[in-house]
Amino acid sequence: MDDDNGVVAAGRTAELLAYGAGRVLKLYREGFPAEAAKEEFLVSTEVYRSGFSVPRPFEMTVRDGRAGIVYEKAEGMTMLAAISRDPSAVKEEARRMARLHAEIHNRQVEGLPRQKTVLARLISEAPFLSEEEKSRITHMLEQLEDDCRLCHGDYHPDNIILGQKEWVIDWMTAVSGSPAADAARTVLLLKFGTLPDEMPSAAQQFFTRIREQLTNMYWDEYQKLTGISSVEIERWMVPVAAARLTEWIPAKEKEQLLALIRN
Repeated sequence: MDDDNGVVAAGRTAELLAYGAGRVLKLYREGFPAEAAKEEFLVSTEVYRSGFSVPRPFEMTVRDGRAGIVYEKAEGMTMLAAISRDPSAVKEEARRMARLHAEIHNRQVEGLPRQKTVLARLISEAPFLSEEEKSRITHMLEQLEDDCRLCHGDYHPDNIILGQKEWVIDWMTAVSGSPAADAARTVLLLKFGTLPDEMPSAAQQFFTRIREQLTNMYWDEYQKLTGISSVEIERWMVPVAAARLTEWIPAKEKEQLLALIRN
């Protein structure tokens, strides 16, 4: 299929390019592991087959040595952009965010990596932590209750597209495991996550001001919908924060995560 090369969006790990009618090409950055791209394609395919509202993955491709996936185009704007455009929508979008997350967690998808296995591996690879700290955190992880629910692994307002329908995108880190762990990661992302580089400065300043409000509203609504308590979610915070240290995130965010872990 011919493509028109227009950049639709860009992130730290990939660019999104227009790719003919109703399709986009997610083209990973140079150096991004091809195996990780293949894993996202396989996971996205399984989640799509489950019937949840995700863009359909069509095929894998390679361009200039960079791995890519051709997806159905998710028409609309991100939830992050919607909140920035209309600040009065924070409460409504926080509730929608919690509802969609609960819907994800109501599903089971076969063939996904096991959450605790992935977390244990990442904790063992985490920079800045001593071997003693890693051992203690891994022991903490082992004591936590496991599950086999679909978990997104990177669920936040910039991965939710709002249009004629609601879409959840970027399933690269999807696993089978505990909803409480997935919610813990979302809370950490809302509290400390670095905003997209292309986001206008005024919008970044606005979101910084409403971070706490959005986090609290999402957390309250998620607990009401699922019956999962704050205590259950908080138990996962340290292992999830330690695992995130392995990711391509700014130094400031890593410092905040280290402070949370050590406190």
